[in-house]
Order: sequence, then structure tokens, then C-alpha cells
Amino acid sequence: MQNIDYGKIIKRSWELTWKNKWLWVMGLVLAAFGGGSGGGGGSGGGGSANTNLPNASLSPGPTNIQNIRQQTSYVLGEATNIFKNWVTGIPVGTWILLGLLILIVAVFTTAVIWVLTSWAKGALIAGLNMADMDESVDLKNVSPKGIAKIKDLIIFNLISSGITTVLILGIIFIIGIGFLIKLLIPVLGIIWLILFGIVGVLGFIISMVLFVMLSIYAERLIVLKNYSPWNAWKKGLSLSKGNFIPTFVMGLINSVIGCTSGCVGLLLLGLVLGIPGYFLIAPSFDNGFHFPGIGQIIGIAILFLIFVSINSLIKAVFIVFNYGNWNLLFKEIFNEEVKNE
Repeated sequence: MQNIDYGKIIKRSWELTWKNKWLWVMGLVLAAFGGGSGGGGGSGGGGSANTNLPNASLSPGPTNIQNIRQQTSYVLGEATNIFKNWVTGIPVGTWILLGLLILIVAVFTTAVIWVLTSWAKGALIAGLNMADMDESVDLKNVSPKGIAKIKDLIIFNLISSGITTVLILGIIFIIGIGFLIKLLIPVLGIIWLILFGIVGVLGFIISMVLFVMLSIYAERLIVLKNYSPWNAWKKGLSLSKGNFIPTFVMGLINSVIGCTSGCVGLLLLGLVLGIPGYFLIAPSFDNGFHFPGIGQIIGIAILFLIFVSINSLIKAVFIVFNYGNWNLLFKEIFNEEVKNE
């Protein structure tokens, strides 16, 4: 096993990251779409209706508790009936069209995100490689390199997703056999489930770790060495198995640096923006709570946007830094392998 100088890799990667700020654009795209989480919330309003609920006092006697239960059951029943009538009142064709529309929007959104992230990955990997060779790096000369690899990176993702799906289905199938055996021979079924459950979980975890490592190498083989998606998958698996420890250590270093910088960044941002935020919102609690004024709302909104923007930028910078670490590690490992062939 070759000796990897991780300190040298980290130092060089940070130099490349800080010097080539155009690469932060790709980092921002990956920060927004390549693994970020999305959340949504919905709220509903209800109109008032004369439901003629039975009266009850607020004393906590047994009779009153029974009345509260009756009121709760009545309200829930009415709400359920209203919802049921609303659902059944809409034609089946409308529900089918709505389902198709949601499916189309979901597929289109997924496709757009895949294209954007594939472009960003390809451009970032190529741009960092150019920067390491002291070539000029800007959006104009790295963007075409990302565009050229969109199709191959998407195909590679589809291959990986398909293999992962087959692996998951295989585990489900084995567990299903265990339940079937348990119905016929309970003791043997329990032994089967325990044995293959442990083996299956451990195997799945190890496989997922290998798949992550494989992806790191395969993406660079596609972008930097012009491998086809399938050949990149096979070669990436070979590199992952043959260099498991250095890859694992590099991943651990990236995780520690990312978590530490993220926590420190959030803490500093919270302190810097939280103090003016407190002074903006505090007057709303003077003499009891009252709704903030327009100026307060605008001020809080501006602080929130500043927080999101700076946090996204910090995340983007460290994504570029991590990609730089992986690029440099890949270069060392691949060159050593070529030398030994």
C-alpha cells in the first residue's frame, strides 16, 4: 500500500479552493441540489359551522371528562365526514389527471436536478484538475467540460441506482424466505432471520460504503480519463477495494473538517445575526406579545436571507475543498496503479 501524505493533499486542496473562486459556483449548485434536503409544509384553513356541540363546564369532574370525550369524537367524526365528502365529490378522472400531473412534475424536477448536479460535478472535477496543473480556471472554460459529461454521469448514476435497488430487493427476498420458513418451521425460521438479518445488514452497510467510494473514483474516471460509465463503475470498484483504507481515512478527514467547520460557522453566524435579531423581535414581547410591525418583519427576513446566503456559501466552499481532496487522492492512487501495471 502506498504512503499517502494527507497533510499535503489538504494544504494543496485548500490553495486550489481559495485561489479559484469561480469553482464556488459549482459548489453552490451542489450545495443546493446535490444532497441538500428539502422540506415543505402546508396549512389549511377551515370555515366555521354551527355544530351545536353539547355544553360542558371546565371543571375536571368525571361527567365533564365524558362530555369532553363526546365533543372530541363528534368533532373528529364531522371532520372525517367533510373530508370524505370532499374526496368522493371529485370525479375519478380528475384524481387520475392530478396524479399524472404530480408524476410529470416529479420526473421533470428530478431530471433537472440530475442534469444540474451532473454538470456541476463534471465541471468541478475538471476545473480542480486544471487548477492543479496551473491552468486558468473560470466559468467559461470549465462549464463545457461539465456539459460534455452530463450524459455519462447520469448513466453512471442510473447504473448505481439499479444495482443498489437489486441489492435491496435481494435482502428483502432473503428476509421474506425467512418469514416463510418461520411459518412452516418456526425455530428454523427464527434462526434464518437472525443469521441472515445480521449478515444482510452488515453486508448492506459495507456495500453502501463501497458504493460511495466507488462513485468517488468512477466520477473522476469518467471526467478525467474518459471512461465509459460501465467501465468506470468496474474500475471504481477495483480501486475502492484495493485502496479501502486510504479512501476511508480521506473520507473521515473530510467528514471531521466538514462537521467542525459547519458547527463553528453556524455558531458564529448565530451569534452575529442572532444579536440584531433579538433586538428586532424583543419589542414584540413588551407588555405582552403583540404582532411584529412591518419594519421588524422586513428586518428579520433580511437577517434570515443573509444567514441562508452565508451558510450556503460556506457549504459551497467546503464542497469544493472536499472535491479537491478527492481529486488529489485519486490522482495519486491512479498514477501509482498505472505505474505498477
